[in-house]
This record gives sequence, structure tokens and C-alpha cells, in this order.
Amino acid sequence: MRRVVTALLGMAAAFAALVYWLDLDRSGSARATLGVFAGMLTLGLPLLFWCCKRNRWELWRHTLFATLGGGLAALPFSGGPYGFGFLLGVFLAAGALFGLLFWLAGVWRNEDLTCPKSFCLPCGTAYRYARHALRRH
Repeated sequence: MRRVVTALLGMAAAFAALVYWLDLDRSGSARATLGVFAGMLTLGLPLLFWCCKRNRWELWRHTLFATLGGGLAALPFSGGPYGFGFLLGVFLAAGALFGLLFWLAGVWRNEDLTCPKSFCLPCGTAYRYARHALRRH
């Protein structure tokens, strides 16, 4: 689980670096950068808890969550130096990329989260039951 939390911190830092790189906080106080970092963690940790509790570790799900998080991160900068449509597109694309990188860094081939391929069943419910049955033996 440490690997997933580290990947989440990396994704939040990547969004904050994007805000810094685009120079969206013109006052120089880095409030926007820290706000985006804190906002990503505020959204990401409950979603991570939900995915862990429900055993939802699919690539599409995390890419979608990060894309939506990127869209939410663009909202405070609607009156900034860039047009909002452009900025929203940049944050949505960055969110999709960061979600993919999060999944690759935190979930892919993580033995703590996924069952070996030989034990995977096609149905999600049967997969969970089979996984719990394998732990008992």
C-alpha cells in the first residue's frame, strides 16, 4: 500500500508542478501550487480508500479519476492569463497522463493489490470470492 500512497503523492506533486510551470500563481507566494497539491490529496485519499476497500484497481478507473481531478484543479484558474478552455484541456490531458503514470507506478505488478493471473476469474464478484478462498488455504 505504501507504493500506491507514494504514487498518489507523486501525482499530486505533478499537478502542483504543472501549476508552477504554467505560472498560474502570479503573486509568487506559491499558494496556488500548495492549494492544488492539498486539493489533489483531499480528493485522492478518499478515492484511494474506496478503491482499496472495493478492490477496484483497473487502469481506466484511475485514469478517469485523475482526469476529473485535473478538471477540478483547473477551476480556480478560470480568470487567469490563459483562456479557460485551453487551460481546462491542458489539465484534462495532464490528468489522463498522470492517472496512467499513477497506475503504472502504484498498481501495475503490485503483488499487494492484485491476484496472480492464474487465479483471476472473468467476473469481478467471483474474483473476490476466489481471492478470499485462496487466502484461507
